[in-house]
This record gives sequence, C-alpha cells and structure tokens, in this order.
Amino acid sequence: MVFVYKLVLSMHHTTSEEWAQLVFGQSDLGDSRRTDRLVKLTSDMASHVGSSIVIASDNPASIEGAYRFINNPCINPEEIALSGYKFTDSIVKQKRLVLAIQDTTGLSYRHSICNELGSVSSAKKTSKNPVGRSVFVHSTMMMDADTEQVIGLANQHYWVREEKSDNTREQLQNRPSEDKESFKWQKNIEELSARMGSLDNVLDICDREADIYEYLSYQVSHGHRFLVRAKENRRLNQPVIKLKELVNTIEPQGYYTLDITQKGGRKKRKAKIAISYQSITIKKPKRGEGEPELTVNVIVCQEVNTNNSKEKLCWILYTTEEVTTIAQARQLVRYYELRWRIEEFHKVWKTDGTQVEKLRIQSYSNLKRVAVIQAFIAIRLMQLQDMAKNKEVAKETSCETVLSELSWKFLWKKTEIKIAIPEDPPSLYWAYYAIAKLGGWYDSKRTGRVGIKAMWTGWFKLIELVEAVEIFKQLKLE
Repeated sequence: MVFVYKLVLSMHHTTSEEWAQLVFGQSDLGDSRRTDRLVKLTSDMASHVGSSIVIASDNPASIEGAYRFINNPCINPEEIALSGYKFTDSIVKQKRLVLAIQDTTGLSYRHSICNELGSVSSAKKTSKNPVGRSVFVHSTMMMDADTEQVIGLANQHYWVREEKSDNTREQLQNRPSEDKESFKWQKNIEELSARMGSLDNVLDICDREADIYEYLSYQVSHGHRFLVRAKENRRLNQPVIKLKELVNTIEPQGYYTLDITQKGGRKKRKAKIAISYQSITIKKPKRGEGEPELTVNVIVCQEVNTNNSKEKLCWILYTTEEVTTIAQARQLVRYYELRWRIEEFHKVWKTDGTQVEKLRIQSYSNLKRVAVIQAFIAIRLMQLQDMAKNKEVAKETSCETVLSELSWKFLWKKTEIKIAIPEDPPSLYWAYYAIAKLGGWYDSKRTGRVGIKAMWTGWFKLIELVEAVEIFKQLKLE
C-alpha cells in the first residue's frame, strides 16, 4: 500500500505500462480480461502517441485484440473514464489545494461518422451549418495550486446537437436549468462531489461562460469554493448599483505587472494592472432560479497603461474565497491565469499530441472509447512536459518513462550525430530538448523555453521515423 501511494504521488516517473495500470487497472468492465486489454491498449497508445492503433500495437494479436475491445458494445466508455477519474481523486485527496478547471471544446469530424453525430453543430437557427459535425466535450482538469502541476482528468461529458432550436430567446431562457446545455458546469461539480464526498480542498475555476446565476447559486448554497469570471452586467443589492458601474468607480488597492504574449495581431507587451476587491451582493435576475441574492467577493483587474480599448485587459472575478489583502487577491488572480492550461490540454488532445480529431473510426460509441483513452494520454503528455521543465527531477529520470528504446536511439542518432549511442538510456531532460531540436527549436534567446509547436513537431518527426521501421518489420523486409 505504501508503494502504491508513493507511485501515485510520483506518477510522472512511471513507464507507460505502469502508468496505464495505475489509471485503468481497476476498471470495472464486466470481465477482468477486458480490463487487461484496456491496460495493454492504453500502454501501447501512450508509447506511440499520435500513431494509428495498428502502428501502436506491436503484433497482429495485439491489433486484433485492440479492435475487438474498441468495437465491443458491452464496454461502456463512461466506465473506462470512471477508473481514470478515481485515480485522479486519489491524488487530489493528498493535496492542500487543487484547482478544478472547467471548459468546453468541440471535436470536429468530416468523414462518414458525421451520420451519427446529430444534425447540426451550431445550436442557433440563424447560424450556417458547417460541412462536418462536432462532438462537444466538457472537461474538468485538476491542477495542484502549490506546484502549478497538472494532476489529472476529473470529469468529462460528451454530447452531440440533434437539431437547431425554433424557440425564442425568452422561451429558451425560461426552460428549467437542467434542460439547458449550460447545466454542464453544475453537472460536472455534482458528479465530482458525489464521487469524492468533500470538495473542501477544491477551488472551481471557470471562464465567463459559467457566469450563470443558477450555477453560482448552486455553488454558494452548497458551500463550494469557486472563482468565476463575470460576463453579465448584473444588478447588485450591495452596493445598489450595476456591476459595470462598480468596475468604473472602484478605487485601485494595488498594482502588478503582467507579461502579455504575442498572439495573432496582438503585440507582446508588459501590462500594468490595477487590482481592487470588495464584497458584493448579487440580486437574483427576474427569470433566475436559486437564492434570492448571493454574497460573494469580487476582484477587479484593469490595465491602466494603454489607451487601446480593444486590447485593454479587464477581468472581473467572483469568488467565495476570503479576500482581505492584496496578496490574497493577487494569488487568486494567479489561479485564474492558470485557466489557460485546459486550453493547452484541448490542443494536445485534439491536434498537437494524441490527435483525437484525426481518428477515422466509423461509430460514435467506438470513437468515444478511444477518445477517452486519448484524453488521459494527453494529460500524461502535459505532466511529462511539466516534469521535463523541472531540471533537477528531469535529469534524474530515464527517458524510457515516455520513449521506447527504439525511439530514443533514433532520437539520439538524429540529434547527437557525432556521439555514439550510450548503453544506458539518457535522461528525460535530454529527451525533452532533443525532441524540441528535432522540431526546429533553437535557443536563440538563451531562455531554455520550448514552444508547444516545436515540441510536438519534433515528436511527430520521431514518430514517423519509428513508424517506418515498424512497417518494415511488419512487412518482414530485410
């Protein structure tokens, strides 16, 4: 038991086989042989990230077993996921404070599976329907608030849109909250609470889409901790004013500097941010459900050194956390800044890592079985990247925690051209930068920072090399 806990707390150091056993080894799929196959399939896919199932499987028997598993209607994708969620729960319970970051994404497909993915991708009657179809997924990712490291995946919900709505805006608003797509925020927390019992050490982090009165009311009435970015210009009972008027009149209580990265047409800059905080009471909207009013704290962050209204940063954050000092307010703002990590998860899962959007599986149920597995593999890739950035730990960890022997030897030959291949596998730290170099990265600014694009470009180049050898092996060519 002690060994298991040590392994859980140092999960980044495990091999693909050990990791797959930890995450899915306790799955209840109705037959222990199915669980064994799930662990084998996950291990193979984790060792050959981005590869097809045929390439990831090491022999014809493994290929046949993998497809039997994926095509088996008796295997519930939710049961596969539940085992992974419970593994995440076991780690969360050991932490002082965990950030539960929620967000939604769409998985887009254009092949024949679209016939099973509903009639539309957009819920609005006036929106033009795209050629393909989308599977929508709402995820909750857990992060350690102290180390800012990814812990695991805690929940996911998959759905498709069957048809566009003909109802008016008022009719849509008057539906019970449980019938609305926006109920996903509350549903995720309800299931997390039911599974874990106590959420005392969990702080829910949500973007503006979660600024829903019913959701905020649910969180407050259940004593849950949250940090939600405001979207609506809500009426307040205390002070008696609208939210935007409060934002325009509140006095700064401190300042900090935030580095804004270049993105699209936006230039890189240093933003001076004024930070303010106070207690407010939100009035229940006319058509709202829940408590008659909600007392929360609000943190306001406004950029003060720019006249560009389009780029000017302004965050309004609701929270149940105590905010009596600038230090507390700044710490909570930092927690919200970490919300972008779930967007990174989506990118690693969809295109830059496991490539779930490139699956050409013909059945929605079969697709979900593979997508769930790949979601956990995407989380592991993020964890391995986090660990590689920790120089001390990465230098003491073998690269075989993520690379097969064939993979790291190919990587060595491509990046260490004049040095003989070592007998023992090099470190994960070496592999991290070697893969980046293979992807065209060069540390011209001497920062040591590797962009995700270079990292995954290198990863896929390495995969192509290894796949070529595996294909030659299968063809039995000399």
